[in-house]
Amino acid sequence: MRSFTILWFAAHLNHFLEIYAKQNYRIVKAAMVIGLQLGYTVVFGSYASFLFVRTGHLIAPLVAHIYCNFMGLPVLYSQRSGIVSVTFIIGFLGFLWLLFPMTGPELYNDRIDNCSCWQSYCTWRETIRMTQM
Repeated sequence: MRSFTILWFAAHLNHFLEIYAKQNYRIVKAAMVIGLQLGYTVVFGSYASFLFVRTGHLIAPLVAHIYCNFMGLPVLYSQRSGIVSVTFIIGFLGFLWLLFPMTGPELYNDRIDNCSCWQSYCTWRETIRMTQM
């Protein structure tokens, strides 16, 4: 797992070099910008993994990735109006409220084996139980 983390870090090192060398940022500011990028990339990767595990389909994380790339980072605060912050909070709470109901495996599982999860954990348990007897 460590080797994957190192490779993932190295694959994103070009962003640091681009900001530091081409845009003439100081090394500390470039490191902070890249740290923020890597931070939200990790959060999104966790969300995409969650979507895949819950739905069992690649289309869910793919659509989420396309949507996030199109929308960019959310605006958390605006000096013009407090409505941006209020709508952000409402949207975030709505996201959390609908996260599990909208990603329920029973919505995406078309099997008829009475197993509600796409990974068929319930049939694995039965198989393990039968082999132990």
